[in-house]
Amino acid sequence: MNLLLSCIGKRGYIADYFREALPAGSKIIGTSNTEWTPGFSSCDVSLVLPPIASDEYLPALLTECRKHEVVGLLSLFDPDVHRLSDHRAELIKSGVVPVLPERSASTIAFDKLETWRSLTAMGIAVPLTTESLSQGQEWVKSEVLTFPLVVKPRYGFGSSNTFIARNIAELEVFYSYATDMIIQQFMDAEALNVDGLGDLSGRPVAAVPWRKLLSRMGETERSVTIECPELIDLAERIIMQVGIIGPFDADFFRDACGKLWVLELNLRFGGGYPVSHLAGAAFPELIVHMIRGNNFMPPRIDYKRGVTMMKKLSVIPGPASDAI
Repeated sequence: MNLLLSCIGKRGYIADYFREALPAGSKIIGTSNTEWTPGFSSCDVSLVLPPIASDEYLPALLTECRKHEVVGLLSLFDPDVHRLSDHRAELIKSGVVPVLPERSASTIAFDKLETWRSLTAMGIAVPLTTESLSQGQEWVKSEVLTFPLVVKPRYGFGSSNTFIARNIAELEVFYSYATDMIIQQFMDAEALNVDGLGDLSGRPVAAVPWRKLLSRMGETERSVTIECPELIDLAERIIMQVGIIGPFDADFFRDACGKLWVLELNLRFGGGYPVSHLAGAAFPELIVHMIRGNNFMPPRIDYKRGVTMMKKLSVIPGPASDAI
């Protein structure tokens, strides 16, 4: 049973987790657009493909899936998840089980403005968001919102280019940083996270809440699993209403009144997933069952509370070089 991990990047540990769950003789194929990809060291086959925005990308990916007899596919990169979600039919026709959301679900997650619109329409609390500078200025003037405010890319990921504006001048400067910036309500509240998993029909299989203890440049470095039944319930509701297929990572806030707010949804393994794995959630094993067509529907995957995780820096050889 060969598995393809698209855009594996630095997350070789995800390949290691899958290796423990795959049948003997299976191969893990990793892809990237550069040979300088640390995650390749954990894969049996390493493929350098065209950039995901290229017209050549999808044909190249499908060709490699057929060549390597790929049975299941996941992506570890938000723009790639969004791109591939529109091509589930081609993947299925090639004999691949895409553990990926439908286009409608990926749009809700990838487009931060659509996250606010769609989840708000579902009755789920999301910080007030606008793509309009004039609207943001009006909200401040009418005291609908107060400073500080968050300014970030509408289609951003990994917390890159996210700014905190503390006055009108900063709001205008940060908003002009790029053409797709949005303005969002700042939440002075407790930050929480969930690793979740939806089955191939978009039904909840698992939800593990945890708290981030340390993050650098959007990458979770320390975390701990927590007891929070209401957060599990909300995560499972989101899986069902959005129609999430496969793993996802979600950022939440809990305000002083105990109300839960959704900040962002990332429809792939998040950087904090290892704490859920260490706590016994074992998403890769469940995903392998899904891909193999095993008929299972556990009522709720349990996990250990109070499990901690931290990441270390390691060094591996790079690609072959002719330099002397």
